Amino acid sequence: MSAGAGELGRHHFAFLRALVDGIDLEHAWKRYLAFSGGPSDRRHFASRLRQLVDVIDHAGPQRGRASEAGLVVAALRALPDFVPARARPGAGKAGRLGAAAVESAAIPDRAPSPTLEDWRSQYCGRTGIDEDFYTEAEWLELYAEEFGEPVGEPFTGAGKAGHIAAAPSPALSATTHARRADVVEADPARLTTAQRKGVLEALAALEQVLAREPSLEDETGFWLGAGMPRDLAKVGVKSLGDLINFVNIYGFRWHRRVARMGVVRAHRLLDWLTPVAEARGRPLKEAARRPETDLALLRRRELAGAQGGERFALVPIFDGTLPDALSGRVGAFRAQEANVWGAETDVQAISQWLSRYRGQTLRDYTRVAERFYLWCTHVQRKALSSLQEPDLQAYQAFLAAPPADWVQERQVRREDASWRPFRGPLGRNSQRHEFTVLGSMFSTMLEKGYLRANAMANLGRTLGLIKPSIDVRRSFSDRHWAFARQVLHEKPDTPERRRLELLLELGSTTGLRLSELATTRMKGFREEQVDGESAWLLEVVGKGGKLRTVVVLDHVKALIEQHHRDMDAAGLGFDPSVSRVQVPGSLATTAAGERSLRRGNVQTASASDPSGGGLAEALAQEALHAWRPLVGILRRPPPRRKLDHLGVAFVDRAASSQADRFGALERSAIYKLLRRFFRDAAVAAASRRDAPDASEFLGASTHWLRHTFANTAVKQMQPQVLQSLLGHSDLRVTSVYVKADATDIVRGIRAMQRAGAEGGIAEPAARRAKSPPR
Repeated sequence: MSAGAGELGRHHFAFLRALVDGIDLEHAWKRYLAFSGGPSDRRHFASRLRQLVDVIDHAGPQRGRASEAGLVVAALRALPDFVPARARPGAGKAGRLGAAAVESAAIPDRAPSPTLEDWRSQYCGRTGIDEDFYTEAEWLELYAEEFGEPVGEPFTGAGKAGHIAAAPSPALSATTHARRADVVEADPARLTTAQRKGVLEALAALEQVLAREPSLEDETGFWLGAGMPRDLAKVGVKSLGDLINFVNIYGFRWHRRVARMGVVRAHRLLDWLTPVAEARGRPLKEAARRPETDLALLRRRELAGAQGGERFALVPIFDGTLPDALSGRVGAFRAQEANVWGAETDVQAISQWLSRYRGQTLRDYTRVAERFYLWCTHVQRKALSSLQEPDLQAYQAFLAAPPADWVQERQVRREDASWRPFRGPLGRNSQRHEFTVLGSMFSTMLEKGYLRANAMANLGRTLGLIKPSIDVRRSFSDRHWAFARQVLHEKPDTPERRRLELLLELGSTTGLRLSELATTRMKGFREEQVDGESAWLLEVVGKGGKLRTVVVLDHVKALIEQHHRDMDAAGLGFDPSVSRVQVPGSLATTAAGERSLRRGNVQTASASDPSGGGLAEALAQEALHAWRPLVGILRRPPPRRKLDHLGVAFVDRAASSQADRFGALERSAIYKLLRRFFRDAAVAAASRRDAPDASEFLGASTHWLRHTFANTAVKQMQPQVLQSLLGHSDLRVTSVYVKADATDIVRGIRAMQRAGAEGGIAEPAARRAKSPPR
């Protein structure tokens, strides 16, 4: 709304109609005007109402609607919430009647204005205030604002002392009263049907001449207030068109990027902006109007109903939509004989190859294979089984500089319509990983008889994508590790802190990977006697399904037991309503009873043995303990959102939301816990004197704990032993920890320098004298 221009929006008239219909001021505000900002205070609502009345009072006569404006203004001023502001010089005085409006609606055959005393009594009765609520001077000012004329009585105070106002003009008095004769004495809730109909018709007539539709070029300050335009301008939003673009780019959580833009205010603003955007041909995207979780559920429902195609990743790719030349049915390097997969198309072959993997490996390989297949069919216009080596070289160039329409503007769910295969160009290490995964896929296709030639063979060196060695420097020094432990023990002793200590100790004393921390179970523990002392050994199913044994120190075992007591105290752990169990990335060999347990056949003692036998109870408890995770949840997750049959989202509070049947903590949660702690350590290091370098903590992740363990262990044991502990398939991988580090190199050179100074390896002086200059 712009009071200076006298222009309004249709939402303003909707707000006024609601008031005339008897809707409470606060409810009408929240429904129609809350999007524009401002405090949730009834005084603010009344102030905006007075502004609207002022604009209508001035703009109505200018647009030839003086009588309608008078009728509407009178009805609105009779509202209980309408408290006129004190008169001040200048425009914008609430409830003031312009002279032009008064003159344009002059009807001289009505009764004069009431006296001050009569009007004051009526006003106090209508508003419920006492006469001493205002001073005498303020009552005079209010009367002048109400009727557009000073009272015909002498007064002192504000203005000219002792001034005697002129007697009111009969014509002016009649005019003023004519505009309020049917309304001013009554509350709108007590208006007759005919009176309310007349006011609503007047509002409709004013809306036709005063209301204008928002434009994409309008500055946000024209429609929004309370500092919102200033906050939007800080993120580059100056017009409504900018706001629509901003919301479409950042999606449903766009408000998090704008200062003081809460969830409720953002939703109200979008409720108003959505029809504006649609009317102007720039609609808001579905991802901006609904949470990504809802869109994911909708997408899964659509996929569940899809028929007749191979489901590849999260997108159903139908072979029937591609010609044989692109689907791979007649690929140039397709083997003519039948293959062991029974695959007839490239999609079927890719799906068979992916079926060998689980967990994060499956998600990673799916992402690589999917965008490669999309590139084959959409850019190179070749079937995967027809690719030659020059095609793969072209793909490397594509990875280094993907076109804009293949790059998504922000991170979105896979189900979002704005999803794209890339977040940006891939660096050399990412390219190497991409071709390593694809090389494995092509080799497997050749091995299974789907391909008769492998275009990926030995391509890494040709493309200059040599595998780099492990950066063993990505580990904590003794000083950094001691400082991290200091920061940890400064935290309050809570179950969360004890769990964090367990994660740090497990990672730094066993070398477990992140996925292994999340999937290893208590059933892997066993106690053995070594050199006359007991030791806890833990069997771990690691990368590639390899089984290895690690040593768990006594104090770490005690931390695990304390963590399980914390879970029990919180009433968390086994939930029979959850079927999913986090298992290692590859299929582990398990006994038939354990497979049955993983399928959810654990029963309580009362169910398995109605007589309450002790054996049944003992077996059930033993089975539950065997499948307990090393690291578990400490609070119940929030309920999950679901969709009803109409696609409307609701929160299912009855269904369990645990990610694991036995309460295991997800790998992403473990990663975030440690990353958050390392950031806390960085903040502490940056604020303290004599603290280690804070930048080391900023770059730290869960894998740093594994490198820290390896760098410490290599000084105490043979490389072959360390290889077994780390689960490396090749001793050459473990040997990177055996190589001398920078400290050892410097110490060795300094020792040589000292020996040379003492004559041990120094060159004889005579030889140095005969040596020619270089």
